[in-house]
Amino acid sequence: MAAPDPSPTGLRFAVSVDVRRDQQPHHDTRIDAHVRVKATGTGPRDQRPATELAVVLALDVAPARRQDAATALAAALRALPDGLSFAVLGGAGDGGPERCYPLSGPWALADTDEKRRAAFSVGRVAPTPDDRPPPGYGAWLTAARALFGQRPLPVGHLILVTDGSGHDPAGEAALGSGIAACEGEFSADVLALGVDWDPAPLLALTEGLHGTAGTAPDRFAPAATGALRRLRRVRSPELPVTVTGRPAVTGIALSERQPRQHALVPVTAPEHPHRYDFATHQWEPGARDYLLTVRADAGADPLGVLLQLATVAVGEATAPLVVRWLPPGVAVGAGGTGGGGGTLDAMNAATRMRTALDRGYAALDPMSRGEAERHFGLAVRLAHEIGAAWVLADVRKVADIVDGVRGLVRVGPTVDRGTVREGRLHVASGPLLDLPAHAAGPPGKCPGCRHLAGPIARHCIACGRRL
Repeated sequence: MAAPDPSPTGLRFAVSVDVRRDQQPHHDTRIDAHVRVKATGTGPRDQRPATELAVVLALDVAPARRQDAATALAAALRALPDGLSFAVLGGAGDGGPERCYPLSGPWALADTDEKRRAAFSVGRVAPTPDDRPPPGYGAWLTAARALFGQRPLPVGHLILVTDGSGHDPAGEAALGSGIAACEGEFSADVLALGVDWDPAPLLALTEGLHGTAGTAPDRFAPAATGALRRLRRVRSPELPVTVTGRPAVTGIALSERQPRQHALVPVTAPEHPHRYDFATHQWEPGARDYLLTVRADAGADPLGVLLQLATVAVGEATAPLVVRWLPPGVAVGAGGTGGGGGTLDAMNAATRMRTALDRGYAALDPMSRGEAERHFGLAVRLAHEIGAAWVLADVRKVADIVDGVRGLVRVGPTVDRGTVREGRLHVASGPLLDLPAHAAGPPGKCPGCRHLAGPIARHCIACGRRL
């Protein structure tokens, strides 16, 4: 008999915090730190049982794509894992998107017969008539939310397959409120068909609901199956990153940098005003990188000693954020004894690179060649500095790299709009960057004065000698 999993999430965590140790003391000092969280799977299984998943497949396509979409949907349904709860939305009536399967009741349970009936019934998925306005992405979220409310399983997930015909530009505000209403209720992936879609609302939808957006051919069944395979690797649908500060800490912010870029919203309780809980989602084995920003009042703190300003905790793992206030007149980094912060520069460069790449694509849709070249040039220069070859490959699809080291690129006279829009989705869910590991090692003693040195110490806190 297998031993019980000691972790209720099925994951074991390790947290490390990299920060420049020496800081200038002020009444409002800003300190940036790189937080890395590594999750390792525990227990006997490597994927979540299908019985714990509820999935809505929503098909938002124009009439011209109806036949290919129906064929692809049938293949995707036949590939569902047994035990999974599923429903299909497609077309739009007077009340918004309509449920096309199951034929009665809100949910079906996948087994051989049910999947065969579902695949046979996809002909009922009708496109929105040409004489009716598109329902808008917010309407698909509302319909999915109503379904998930009737199936409270550990993981709820929407796969929206769209060619852009369901987007109503006038409904952007409604989409924002729809995303907010669904936050924490379910996650969402988007499969974009063709090129007649606007990347911005699709990225907003998936970023707000902790999924991914990607392009797919009209025969999208393999992409849908791949999305479900990834979903089953999720060990913990939601988990807080908790940052607890000293009373001198006046503000805390946390933003995820990898695998996705987005700011996290803190929640505090009146009884614990110095503890900030940041909800994070879809945890599976792997590493995540965060930028932690702390504001602190150093007015009453001693100088020249190590001070723990905050702790970062995920699951059972905790790591401290430790700094030292410099005496008056000593500049940050003087003498090279600051220590720490080595990975922070790399992470900031990676963030600037992704942002520049995204802005370059945005400038090409519509075409603004000069602005795109400036942004792509910055992305290429930073990519050379940190070794991100995939960025160079992306830029070469729309421009010539004249001098990568100097960041000189030239956009051609014509650019394929489909390539540009695919590029924007690729930036948001592209390859992880190989950031340097945080310094680590066994605790020891300074070879000069024999003072104890911590596991990530770079200089002795007693005599200043480099370790």
